[in-house]
Amino acid sequence: MKNSNLHYQKTVTRIPWGTQTNAKRPIPFFENVMPKFIERGKGCRLWDIDGNEFIDFRLSLGPVTLGYCYDEVDDAVRKQMEKGVLFSMASPIEYKLAELICDVVPNADMCRFMKTGEDVNSCNIRIARAYTGRDMILMSGYHGYPDWFATEDSPKNGVPEFMKEYVKIIPWGDCEAAEKLIKKYNERIACVISIPYDFNEDTSGTYIHHLRKLTKEYGIMLVLDEILTGFRLALGGAQEYFKVDADLAGYAKALANGYPLSTYVGKREYMEHLYKFKMTTTYAGETLSIAAAIATLNIMKRENVHKHIWNMGERLMNGLQEIAGDLSIEAHAAGLPPASFLKIDTPDQKYNERLEYFWHRELYREGVFANQRWFISYSHKEKDIDEALEKASAALRRAVEAEQKERSNIQPFWW
Repeated sequence: MKNSNLHYQKTVTRIPWGTQTNAKRPIPFFENVMPKFIERGKGCRLWDIDGNEFIDFRLSLGPVTLGYCYDEVDDAVRKQMEKGVLFSMASPIEYKLAELICDVVPNADMCRFMKTGEDVNSCNIRIARAYTGRDMILMSGYHGYPDWFATEDSPKNGVPEFMKEYVKIIPWGDCEAAEKLIKKYNERIACVISIPYDFNEDTSGTYIHHLRKLTKEYGIMLVLDEILTGFRLALGGAQEYFKVDADLAGYAKALANGYPLSTYVGKREYMEHLYKFKMTTTYAGETLSIAAAIATLNIMKRENVHKHIWNMGERLMNGLQEIAGDLSIEAHAAGLPPASFLKIDTPDQKYNERLEYFWHRELYREGVFANQRWFISYSHKEKDIDEALEKASAALRRAVEAEQKERSNIQPFWW
């Protein structure tokens, strides 16, 4: 990690954190095993600036669904680049992508584009407020950095404290808390915005269906934040997988295989309200990302990408379960196959945390780019999963030994 460490020392003199993304900050406990900078990627593999190779299960925090440098997607981008990136009026390919999205997303009568997940979540909040004439929102889960989604830490984070009056937080999965807040504030609430699945053990969809029931009962709009679940759990996202029908929804990460694009979609009566007020940004119609998204969705439709992702995820889960059993560790594979994890669940929570930390440290040392949730891409093939499992087994065996020897006071710091 020599080059990585030297480059980091230089970078932090010009860039706070040395990165643009909080989740990509170096983790001190993984010093000298987790690279700080990646030079290139191909398929499901990454190479850092020291030349170390990793099988990647982080996938750039979720956007890379097909694989790094996926030829058909990049060819579509190069072809569009010959025509231009951004024009003085709309490009015709915007409609082509809109048609594709409305064809596969359950509640999408209309859509518009932005660049990030935060963008489209904010847009959906604005539409809900404008349509209902109400000011308050209830939020459940993480929705990005904008003020409306960051009131919990105000004012130390630069968000005015008065905004807490307009945003109430439902702990994700707490049906009782949701019901109490909706009953208390229902006449003031423009919408409830929630992630449909929190990538934990509850895969039932009960919570999001309960939110849908409550919002319909009280005449409140339901906004789904599908930034992570969209185009990953299924082609139509969590709405398709859990069979829930939102009023508005936001998609981003898996839409364009890593190119910066997001979309907010919804039922016509709400989306047409955009004719009554202005919500716009210059780069939303940037054509390279749109071309990438068109290629990505066409590949997903043509090649049954999600079936492969689920199959490889199940192979990984079965393997992790077997590894834990071989080492007599109380653990089980949990979550949904596109983003599963090994849940270490002995009665000693501190032991569980320590062992998980040591295991991830050893995974990096083995050449597996670890993630709290193991994202699967279309480029992960059987041989990649099997190689990763072999490395994971060796890493977990060493982690058990390290935990017994070191047992340091580890402070949890996950992404």
